[in-house]
Amino acid sequence: MQIRYVDDGEGLEAVRSILGSTDRIALDCEAAGYHRYSDRLCLIQVSAEGLTYLLDPFEVDPAPILRPALEGSEVEVVMHGADFDVRLLYRDLGIRLTKLFDTQIAASLLGIEAIGLSSLLESELGIQLSKKYQKADWAQRPLPSPMRDYAAHDTAHLITLAAHLRQSLDEAGRLEW
Repeated sequence: MQIRYVDDGEGLEAVRSILGSTDRIALDCEAAGYHRYSDRLCLIQVSAEGLTYLLDPFEVDPAPILRPALEGSEVEVVMHGADFDVRLLYRDLGIRLTKLFDTQIAASLLGIEAIGLSSLLESELGIQLSKKYQKADWAQRPLPSPMRDYAAHDTAHLITLAAHLRQSLDEAGRLEW
């Protein structure tokens, strides 16, 4: 997995390029709600075509490059447990998602009991994912390398997981649900 930390305009252009050339991305957000009086968007992870970009909203405004893909109908956005992140993206960036596939909802529709991301990745794809930094202070800068790696893994396998769950939903006659 290739990880690129985006904190300048050149990095944003690379993200814009990938968003313009793919029909599916994985997306996740990290906030600092556990360590601050009020939460705020601290990191945005975008994975597509074997690359994961970590966008630092403290250094760059990601809204102009994310908005066309996230609000358009051409790019499917794959997320896990998207409810909080969808609200965060709207509140902090003014972005409204239009084409979302939520792997947590898909797993629920299949009757899977353990629907956390790490549980699903392990049971469905045999991938073990650490949740060590789940409640870390994502507002700290510089962001330590282990936290960057952790964040990248939150989206690196989402597209594969979504494809697997989509096939299971289709076989169960529940895809339209």
